[in-house]
Amino acid sequence: KGLDDGTLQPDRHLQKTLGRCLLCGRCSDNCPNFTPAKEGLQAGRAALAGRLGVPFSKRLLLAEALPQPRRLDAAASAGFWAQKALPAESGLLHRLSGLEGLERLPRLARTPFLEKAPVEIAGPKGAPRVAFFVGCVANYMRPELARRAVALLAKRFNVIIPPGQGCCGLPALAAGLAEPARKLAKRHLALFNAAKADLVVTACGSCAHTLATELPALLRQVGSATHLGGKIREISQVLAEEKALLAGLGLDPDMRGPVAVHDPCHLKIGMGVSEEPREMLKGAGADLAPMNGADQCCGGGGLFAVNEPELSSAIFQPRAQAFTVSGAQILATSCSGCAIQWRRGLDADYPVIHPIEILSV
Repeated sequence: KGLDDGTLQPDRHLQKTLGRCLLCGRCSDNCPNFTPAKEGLQAGRAALAGRLGVPFSKRLLLAEALPQPRRLDAAASAGFWAQKALPAESGLLHRLSGLEGLERLPRLARTPFLEKAPVEIAGPKGAPRVAFFVGCVANYMRPELARRAVALLAKRFNVIIPPGQGCCGLPALAAGLAEPARKLAKRHLALFNAAKADLVVTACGSCAHTLATELPALLRQVGSATHLGGKIREISQVLAEEKALLAGLGLDPDMRGPVAVHDPCHLKIGMGVSEEPREMLKGAGADLAPMNGADQCCGGGGLFAVNEPELSSAIFQPRAQAFTVSGAQILATSCSGCAIQWRRGLDADYPVIHPIEILSV
């Protein structure tokens, strides 16, 4: 409103101020007047991006590479070879502000999951059809997570993995670049409608939230976008209902020990999903360790940790302390961005995983 009526000047200071929001949605969720604060902040970012632009490097990634899966593949391939030339143990990352802890993250995979993924995997005869949305982190950094998700789904469903899918579009939206996000939304609407699936499942809470809520908002004139949004599920929502399957799976022998579950903001606030990951783990016999503030923001927020490293770290510290007090040996979270933040912040001795990685396959 301030931008529209001239009360606030469209300058870099305002752009930086609005950039300090993690877009978790907690303010909107708790506002007694139902003020759409998160949506207002996103609109403000979009208005400022249109007037002031965004840094060249960010625009190159978010506006040029992100909407084009082939370009993103090329960027990931270049990153793979660059990381071989710059080993994690070189220590350089420790000296670059905002990149501390990146040496603890999974390295980029030489072969993205989608490059060799089958288009369809037959499940039990007559089973429902589910389409699997992979997401950037699982595709380029965690292909083993994508393979595990597909293997688990195939025990109960016929699984379709539409080729040509890419990023969910959340990084572009968060930066105020709605048009690249809209291009991705149109691509995925066409792909997943063509799959004729009963559900669209992903192993990332932020991707699920984006596809379920942001995609229909971006394509509000397209009725089928709302219909597709209603089909989106995070994988724990689907598996939590499969009691017999979970009891038959049991736990991965390498992942035994008390587990603390972190609730990603996009999953709990954005989609109302919180108990499902815990129900899924209980069904498989996992030992859950209650953790104070399990639904509090970890400070990740996609590129926020790089743009605002000190603030991001300050937000994360209470979460790290709560994990230590819980006595857990494993941290499980259903969001790729949150997993990156936890992996950067926790001691390397503690596994940071998706909840399904505790299950045997």
